[in-house]
Amino acid sequence: MTTPPQPLWLNSQLERFFRTASRLFLCLDYDGTLVPIAPRPEEARPTAALLTLLSQFVRHPHMKVAVVSGRSLADLRALLPIDGMAYIGTHGGEICTAAGETRRLVLSGVTAMAIARLRQDIAPAFLQTPGFFLEDKHYALALHYRLARPEDEEWAIRQFLAAVQEYQRRGIPLEVIHGKKVVEVRPIGVNKGKAVQSLLESEHRTTLPIYIGDDLTDEEAFQALNGRGLTVLVADFPQPTAARYTLRNPQEVLRFLSFLLGLRS
Repeated sequence: MTTPPQPLWLNSQLERFFRTASRLFLCLDYDGTLVPIAPRPEEARPTAALLTLLSQFVRHPHMKVAVVSGRSLADLRALLPIDGMAYIGTHGGEICTAAGETRRLVLSGVTAMAIARLRQDIAPAFLQTPGFFLEDKHYALALHYRLARPEDEEWAIRQFLAAVQEYQRRGIPLEVIHGKKVVEVRPIGVNKGKAVQSLLESEHRTTLPIYIGDDLTDEEAFQALNGRGLTVLVADFPQPTAARYTLRNPQEVLRFLSFLLGLRS
């Protein structure tokens, strides 16, 4: 991690920075960044104001937008059905470009089969314990425990890790990541930083990427973009991060995006 991030107050220096870039490429996490984190994933819905704001960015001739999330690509496209927006799902394992081209960065057959079997192995234990929710993303599997009793959390994580380790011992290239009241297994080598870089390959060097995210997996993108773009951690209290700036919550994110749109209008 680097030096502590600075609050993203829009001073005159940053305003000139935004105005002089030939194009802005917004890369935005979803849960905890564009919308508040909800007890269950399906409860985190976009507001009409958010959909309108993102649509205005997409239509702007000098702006591009990509939503980057641990959610599946299908889930993201259903939540944010905006023509011309790019989507990065499953922590970078799936990409849909602004033109609608879909590509996957994982060995789909091997990974999907392993994830399906893993879910079958562990689902019975968690279905019988209140407060746990398994989110099957086809190429990844997440165990949410935000609604679980605190005394059950350690047991659940141990069960999940033990099951994943059985597949790792068989040579299946899987890794475990931890988030906010969630533990998840995903293919090794997949991350948000690599996916964002792949979208930026066709962009001119004067394009300014702006990455905003709140989760541990967003650190991969912060590290990949530092030196080229603006990186912003969403957090209501100080914490170690590779991001250079910080905003406190999704409400501040939307205020920043609205101000940014006004600068480029």
